[in-house]
Amino acid sequence: MTKIRKLEKDSLSVIEIPVTGDVPLETLEVVLKVASIATIYNQANIDVVTSANDLLVEQLENELILAHLENKRIMAEHAVLKGKLDLANQELNELSYTERIINTLRDPLIVMDKDLKVMRCTSGFYNKFNVTEIDTEGHYFFDLGNQQWNIPELRYLLESILPEKKVVDDFEVTHVFPSIGRRVMSLNARQLDKANGGQLILLDIEDITDKRKIEEGLAEIELLFQESKDRLQLAIDAAGLGTWDYNTLTGELISDSRCKEMFGLLPLEKIDYKRFIALIHPDDKDRIDEVLQEALKSTNNGEYEEEFRTAAVTDKNFKWIKFKGKAYFNAEGIAYRLVGTSVDITIQKILDQATKELLKKKDDFMSIASHELKTPITTLKASLQLLNRMKDNPNKMLVSLIEQSNKSMERVTTLIENLLNTNKLNEGQLHLNKTSFTIAQMMADCCQHVRIAGVYTIITDGDTELMVYADADRIDQIVVNFVNNAIKYAPSSKEIHIYIEKVNNMAKVSVKDNGPGIPPEKLPYLFDRYYRVDSSGMQYSGLGLGLYISAEIVKRHNGKIGVDSEIGIGSTFWFTLPLS
Repeated sequence: MTKIRKLEKDSLSVIEIPVTGDVPLETLEVVLKVASIATIYNQANIDVVTSANDLLVEQLENELILAHLENKRIMAEHAVLKGKLDLANQELNELSYTERIINTLRDPLIVMDKDLKVMRCTSGFYNKFNVTEIDTEGHYFFDLGNQQWNIPELRYLLESILPEKKVVDDFEVTHVFPSIGRRVMSLNARQLDKANGGQLILLDIEDITDKRKIEEGLAEIELLFQESKDRLQLAIDAAGLGTWDYNTLTGELISDSRCKEMFGLLPLEKIDYKRFIALIHPDDKDRIDEVLQEALKSTNNGEYEEEFRTAAVTDKNFKWIKFKGKAYFNAEGIAYRLVGTSVDITIQKILDQATKELLKKKDDFMSIASHELKTPITTLKASLQLLNRMKDNPNKMLVSLIEQSNKSMERVTTLIENLLNTNKLNEGQLHLNKTSFTIAQMMADCCQHVRIAGVYTIITDGDTELMVYADADRIDQIVVNFVNNAIKYAPSSKEIHIYIEKVNNMAKVSVKDNGPGIPPEKLPYLFDRYYRVDSSGMQYSGLGLGLYISAEIVKRHNGKIGVDSEIGIGSTFWFTLPLS
């Protein structure tokens, strides 16, 4: 409450004028003016009449009313100014708050006005692009750093996209900067409206060059990985490998179609570990189960490699499978995965077995050959030694020793010839000198060693006029072999019958003996290499090559060879040749 004094007739009195709020200077001036007037009247002691006093009071009241109105106007202007000051203080506080945030950021961030003039940048911007505040703040953005930011894509972003969308995220720009070289930048922009109606533009710049390099490197690695995976799959397919993966924690067993095929399963057929073990041959499954369980216990570093047979599959035959793989363990040492490959080695096993048998036959052959050669050579050596002693004094043993020497030499010659013929057959060098000849005539000329000995009689019957087109020397070799076998295996049968006939446009020659016969189970193997027939536990001499060589000669003549035999009755060996 402000008090002023009112001039009365004889004295001054105090009047109270209610004024609320702060009193403006203009109002105080009016009050002081009124007070001055009252003081003047008081000092001059002027006697004022009542009418004049009333006039003065009225005038004073009017002035007070005017002063009160002026006070209201000034108070209104004061309120407006105070609002502006509060807003300015608020903006100042916000700017200070924003300034503190900007100073905290390490990434490049630019604050621009609506005309793209730089107002503020973070230290990250200055450090990244090697510029200073003096060269940056207050400058047009596209003029910075010798216009290094005058990039078409960036201008399009700030001048076209941003004004329309107000927000732009992850706008990627690739540019060669003079100071830092080629970089890939990801730009994020925001257009903000200020409280006073202005606009701010925030531009965040993220250097993603290294990130792109990593992504490109990962993409390249992914490509290389895929290429390696494809090459591995090609190698797996080419090698006929099957793959399988067993998750020990979930019990899931995944195998490819090739692996399932080995076990006689369909491609979409489900399988677990228990069933897998059941698909292994009964003689092998316990062993394989034990090996896999040991791998899961980290035995041999979890690695395994085993061969086993499957149970009978659809074709009723088992297969040989080779398993190879490894178990993987977590940080606690618990096996969580068992992976491996499988390959069908059935053919390899068959070949290995055949190789073993062949090597055994080879060893047997070497033993037989050495024995067969040693016997006649020893006899021949002994005969020659005796002949050498009696050369100056011949006696009745001379003829016998010469005959014995000839027989031994013949045996050695036959053995060597068989060996040479076998080698020629293996190398495809057994050539034929074919001519047309009467087969009965050839029979009369062959086997002279048997005829001269006079122990056995060779009887030739049948079509003695039949002519063939063949190698006479090779056919002679076959007949000699058949006759020698007849003598060897049927020594008590003194007659050997040779029969010639025409069968289906082919000449058929049969050599029959009356020996003990050959067991039926041995007939299919008679013409195999190194096969030798024994009878009643007796082992006969020879390399087991005669019939094999005979069969090959006949085959090269496009003929057939065979044997018919009955136990206790005898055997008939035969072959056919093309007619002349």
